[in-house]
Amino acid sequence: MTTPMTTRTIASTSSASTWSRTTRASGHGVGSSRGVSSHRHRWRTEAVHEDASAEILANRALEMIEDDDVIGLSRGEHCAELARRLGERRREGLAPRNVRVVPLEAIAAKECAVHGLEVRSIDEAPAIMKTFAQPSECALAEVNGKTSIAAIFGRETTPVQPDIARVKAALKKSLKVVLLKEFVMDRIGGSIPLVVDAENWEEHAEELDDLFLGDAEVWRRGANFDANPRGGSNPYVSADGSHTLLDLRFEDPINGGRWECGLILDGEPCGPYELQYALENDVSGVSAHGIYTQADAVITINPESMEAVIISRDE
Repeated sequence: MTTPMTTRTIASTSSASTWSRTTRASGHGVGSSRGVSSHRHRWRTEAVHEDASAEILANRALEMIEDDDVIGLSRGEHCAELARRLGERRREGLAPRNVRVVPLEAIAAKECAVHGLEVRSIDEAPAIMKTFAQPSECALAEVNGKTSIAAIFGRETTPVQPDIARVKAALKKSLKVVLLKEFVMDRIGGSIPLVVDAENWEEHAEELDDLFLGDAEVWRRGANFDANPRGGSNPYVSADGSHTLLDLRFEDPINGGRWECGLILDGEPCGPYELQYALENDVSGVSAHGIYTQADAVITINPESMEAVIISRDE
């Protein structure tokens, strides 16, 4: 059971003086998530070409991998680039040697196979030494006076829908989790994916509607990107028919777009920890969700030097 904690967001800055090879996030300014902000901060790397971002982040992640490591790899272009680099070094007999990979999803397993990596299933690996994962979004937050990293997984719909439960199981088995993200947001917000039983999804959706009335809308995930709130003509159902996905959409119904403060609970701005607690304790139908708050570090990009930097959480 997760204990609720008070969260404050860490406002990021583009000042070159705040960057170092290994950056402690506690050096950044703090902005409260308990009020609505009129502006947003983030390290801006949108102008960086996607391939360049993937190469920069993968190269830095590669430096963290040692001989005989068992590592986890998620979906996403950054992890795909890391798989490619590992495959190259394996074929050339270069370090790191004897690396075994636990793919977090089937699409990641395909990338590993394409590049000739030695693969292990989650069940075969007693523990995963390091997992490199690309979230849909991540942000820094201050929890009880210490810097933490919050992330959202599972917003992607193509080329296949995410397996959130499998991803969370692999992250739980990991001794160290490192996120790869080209930019870090100032706060988590927008859509939170939820896994619920497919047969009783309407009952679960109604329970969520009651809990988040006025705060967020509940949409069923459709197979098509532009599906309506009930999933459209082809709502997503897992291959075994056991579960479907709901998206808890924290959006401003008056002004449109995501809430400026990120997340809202009971009409008040909240952080990812408070929302995580509510989803795990106040509703019965959610078997897994996309919030992850236990990452050890995030590798991101300094937009001024275009170098990869590591931001670590406070112990």
